[in-house]
Amino acid sequence: MADIELNWPLDIRPAQQAFFIETRSVRWPNPYTGQVQVLERDAARWKSRIELRRPDKDARQLDALIAALRGSVGHVFVPHFARLKASGSMAGDPQLVSGTGTTLTIEGFTPNALGVLLAGDYIQTAPGRIHMVLQDVDADGTGAALVAVAPRLREAVVAGPLVTENCRVRMRLASDESNENLTDIRFRTSFLLDLMEVLPQ
Repeated sequence: MADIELNWPLDIRPAQQAFFIETRSVRWPNPYTGQVQVLERDAARWKSRIELRRPDKDARQLDALIAALRGSVGHVFVPHFARLKASGSMAGDPQLVSGTGTTLTIEGFTPNALGVLLAGDYIQTAPGRIHMVLQDVDADGTGAALVAVAPRLREAVVAGPLVTENCRVRMRLASDESNENLTDIRFRTSFLLDLMEVLPQ
């Protein structure tokens, strides 16, 4: 793990942000029949592209953050600014109990509550690890729910209160040249940063 771990400042919001799961697959097309065999590789990870155009005060802060990361060496915890909070009702006192593969077990919802989590909500399962809810979730009669998520779990979940706000992914800069940003005559600096999730060892 890197010695450098920083949080992206919530008050510096991107003009545009891509935030997605990059899947990995291998394809073998048959040139005679047009059929394609596909094999999923176990290397799915979160990626983000952040575009900003900031005045000098914010640009200085961003320049310092990028410099502190020392290219791809450091880690920065990045949120998806369009989804800082889950849209589900979160009725009750939900607790993350366990998880394996692509399923999380959550207890403590209000029994039989509908829409406690909605497709596209994020759940933080450990510091720097988040997973997307794949379908709307209702609680059962005991207040429990099995939740299908992506990408698959790569390490043990941290049991405890369910975290669905300000979820962040541990990422690193994809390039050592991320501090090469242009400043115009009005002293506004343009940033284009590509980041990728740091996968566990």
